[in-house]
Amino acid sequence: MLRGVARWQRRNPLKSMVPTSTLAASSSANALAPGASRLAADRVAATTPLRSRARRRSVREFRPIRAVMAPVVDEHDLHVWRRASSSLTSCDANGSDLPGRFAEAAGSTDAFRPGDRVLACVSGGSDSVALLTLLVEIRHAWDLDVRAVHFNHGVRVDESAEDAVFVEALCARLDVELHVRAPEKPFALSNFQAKARQWRRDETVVLLEFLGANVALQGHHADDQTETVLLKLIRGCHLSNIAGMRPREGVFGRPLLSFPKRDLVEFLESRAETWREDPSNTSPKYLRNRVRAELIPLLRELVDEGGFESRVEALTVQSAHLRELLDDVPSTHLAHGEAPTTSSSTVFDRSYLARGEIDLDAWSDLSTLVRQDQLHAYVSNSAGVDMEYHVLRKLCARLFARASADANAADAPEWEWRIRGDWVLRSVGTRAWVVRTPRLDLKTKQAVVGNRDEGDADSRGTGKEVVIDAGRGVSIAHPPGWSIRTSWETSSSKGDTTGDNEGVRLSNLPDICALRLRFRQPGDAFQPEQSPSRGRRVKLKDWMRANGVPLHARDRTPLVCLGGEIVAVYPCASAETQSSEDGSVMDGRRGARLNLVVDCVSVDDVQ
Repeated sequence: MLRGVARWQRRNPLKSMVPTSTLAASSSANALAPGASRLAADRVAATTPLRSRARRRSVREFRPIRAVMAPVVDEHDLHVWRRASSSLTSCDANGSDLPGRFAEAAGSTDAFRPGDRVLACVSGGSDSVALLTLLVEIRHAWDLDVRAVHFNHGVRVDESAEDAVFVEALCARLDVELHVRAPEKPFALSNFQAKARQWRRDETVVLLEFLGANVALQGHHADDQTETVLLKLIRGCHLSNIAGMRPREGVFGRPLLSFPKRDLVEFLESRAETWREDPSNTSPKYLRNRVRAELIPLLRELVDEGGFESRVEALTVQSAHLRELLDDVPSTHLAHGEAPTTSSSTVFDRSYLARGEIDLDAWSDLSTLVRQDQLHAYVSNSAGVDMEYHVLRKLCARLFARASADANAADAPEWEWRIRGDWVLRSVGTRAWVVRTPRLDLKTKQAVVGNRDEGDADSRGTGKEVVIDAGRGVSIAHPPGWSIRTSWETSSSKGDTTGDNEGVRLSNLPDICALRLRFRQPGDAFQPEQSPSRGRRVKLKDWMRANGVPLHARDRTPLVCLGGEIVAVYPCASAETQSSEDGSVMDGRRGARLNLVVDCVSVDDVQ
């Protein structure tokens, strides 16, 4: 339905045309807002078709290009733009000062910057229409390049098509380039809102890159922010994360967060602008709609006038301050690629673990609130599991009691806590990490593997080993989810010290050989190259214990094997030089050594 209409449109008839197809959308019951004038309705009926400049084009036709970085603005330009923006702060001929306040809010929150190429997400509702109209009104003062995108989900069939026609007409009248997107196939009704939201974000990012735009702007306003905070409280949320949406998150900006919806509607009515209404926004089947229609009016009634919004705002500000304090605490998460690399036999490099691990010694020294926050963040980022607080509290208490009770925590045996589905938090010694391990069906005694999320970095592959060709007759097999690099060091390159502490070097390999990477197994033994027991095989577990390999690292240390023999314990120890059958040392590659670097390993029990 169309709502509202523009006095200045009547003064600028050539710029206020909308397609006749839009008239069909306005002819339904309750098409015009209660405050819309009959003259405005006649104005819509008298319009003629105006074709939008936008081209409908599949995202897959776009050539990906690098997004343009935000321009560096010097002090002189900032001064010019501030002077231009200050001219907007006073009320205009229609009595609205919203454009000036909008510009001031955008500048103070960095939602977008002067000189930006911005992409406005326009659904056709009052919020997005107000956003686009405000951007157009300040684009000359701020030197903005304004583009728009409309997402047609096709769910409401005729109404969705009418929404698209309306937005095309609006953008044509405002001289804004429009891009329309539609999904290749309809979304399933289950969890529709989340799927549609993610699709819109993905499509927006692709379009931003194609256009070379700086930021995508959304029409969320202060009322949306209040709803978001209440929904977080209803669903359960940590105190430090109560704060709602931010004015700028990555490539997405929300410059209207400080303005209530009534201000936007009044602004549109002052311009006599039209907009569309989505019936799904009033459907009681969505929790957000019930919060908007039932809970918020009740809370406003129970609290003094204006007190409810101010109290919600105070709560979100305090939550944001708490979040800052927690973020300032050094993390105990040793992320992938962050652990120190060493060639010492007493300290093993753990930087190749795909999801990293938690240093329990450092974690145990933190306060309870910080421990809970860091464990929650690690599990959420590594496994994609958002633990409820009562589960988090129990897990933290058990893990802390375990880490602090043992006189020698480094020797603490393996302990597990199943978080959800296939995901388990495993603790050994002074480390804890998440691992995907199957549940056991008590009836069949078979592993039950849950569904894996698409795009899980550790789920690629079919369960078979990956084989790569290292050159010079050497192949290397490794489990799926691992990532390795190889290079050959010849006599001419041995003087090059670049990367000397990276990886393990293997020499005197057979002319044709197949190496295999794996973790340790019961009964493993090898002949260390430098050992008092040289020439004699030793048990791997005894060698690890004698050489100070931490308990938590022993089952997660890659081994390089040739046939049934271990030729290297990554990255610190190699076995004695292999000999041919007649006892002579093999050197078919004239002294060339294979340099093997393990960049990433998966410790999942399910591959």
